[in-house]
Amino acid sequence: MKTLHVVACLFALPGLLCAQADSHPKERPLVLAHVAVIDTTGAAPPKDMTVVITGDLITELGPAKQVKIPKGARVVDATGKFLIPGLWDMHVHLSWTRGSALPVLVANGVTGVRDMGGRLGEIDEWRTKIAAGLLVGPRIVRPGPQLNGQKFNPYQLVTGNPDETRGVVRALKEVGVDFIKIHRRLPRDSYFAAIDEAKRQGLWLVGHIPMTVTPEEASDAGQATIEHTETLFEGTFSAALKDQKLWSDAIRLWRPAEGEKLFARFVKNHTVVTPTLAGWHWFIEFSDPSLPPDPRSRYVAASMKKAFPRPSKTSADELTELKQRFAEFCEVVRGMNRSGVTLMAGSDAAGPRVPGFSLHDELDMQVQCGLTPMQALQAATLIPARVLNKTDDFGTIETGKVADLVLLDANPLDDIRNTQRIWAVIVDGKLLRRGDLDALLREAEQIASRN
Repeated sequence: MKTLHVVACLFALPGLLCAQADSHPKERPLVLAHVAVIDTTGAAPPKDMTVVITGDLITELGPAKQVKIPKGARVVDATGKFLIPGLWDMHVHLSWTRGSALPVLVANGVTGVRDMGGRLGEIDEWRTKIAAGLLVGPRIVRPGPQLNGQKFNPYQLVTGNPDETRGVVRALKEVGVDFIKIHRRLPRDSYFAAIDEAKRQGLWLVGHIPMTVTPEEASDAGQATIEHTETLFEGTFSAALKDQKLWSDAIRLWRPAEGEKLFARFVKNHTVVTPTLAGWHWFIEFSDPSLPPDPRSRYVAASMKKAFPRPSKTSADELTELKQRFAEFCEVVRGMNRSGVTLMAGSDAAGPRVPGFSLHDELDMQVQCGLTPMQALQAATLIPARVLNKTDDFGTIETGKVADLVLLDANPLDDIRNTQRIWAVIVDGKLLRRGDLDALLREAEQIASRN
């Protein structure tokens, strides 16, 4: 198998990353011994556990004293380590990060992503090569193009009137997309046609709330996930304001009564929200000329840096307003969590936003805005598995599930920032140690400089 893997790497297209060939055949069981297991069910993590991985599945899990290590297994002493399920970033734009982002995601323990609008052919090519072992990257679910009423970027598709919109949804179903993604300029009648047709076709619809649709209407209509905290306020809420500078004050007044009513509606309708706090916080720092560039931007494709240059000047008043809005968005997330709204983790990695690392920023932001560390972990593991209807394979650490796992040097339940202290990542049963992950980052940096 090692020979076949090396040959595949030799014949891969230039610029593709191949997983480092392991000297042990895939069929040889991998054992993580004496590890603390955080299965993300909410239960207290048992210590001194042993996890047996055979092929790409977890085949045994239990106290170290009770689990019999298979003969010939490769044993990793994980004493003092903490095991969590592989992370999912549920809001990325891969066509806007370029292929150099794929290994960066894996190096950060992101073993799955939900792309939220890009070039379908390009993304499917990456999916095929990842599945074949020719490319290191996460599992990908994707909608193809974003549906919108106007075209603002090459990855959006103007749907037309309601009948035409239904035709677009049927066509996307025919080409095999995983779901439908809509943007905020989709006309009201076309939006309701899209969500109705998506249901008929067995697809779920996600995205922004269109400008002429209220959050209550979107939830009642059955929009599966609402993306970005700010989308709650960009349309009908914003239109009612005479002065856009009053956003923060208006949200502050809205939260205690109207906000609580909306959050109860979300709970009743099982509407999931992806806050993408990290994206907004990134924009504040990106816009502040007094701050140095993010050193992690070396993993951002050169073409994206060129396409989205850093603002040369942002006034103090503008920065103050951005920070005040972020503070209000944080309180909105706190209120949603307190009310029982299901929250999911997504970084909105696109353009100059740093892939992979930004999901950890999102988890940190969510904890700062009221979630417990366990809830934040669930937002990137268990909740994505439920939303994607993939709980048989992903989301928790149990026998029979796919071995997508992250091994940490410290307990993320003590400090969520410990998700960044990655000792190893296991993808589809394959072990990538810290040295392997660092090698992925070095090669990704080189590719990013050329992309």
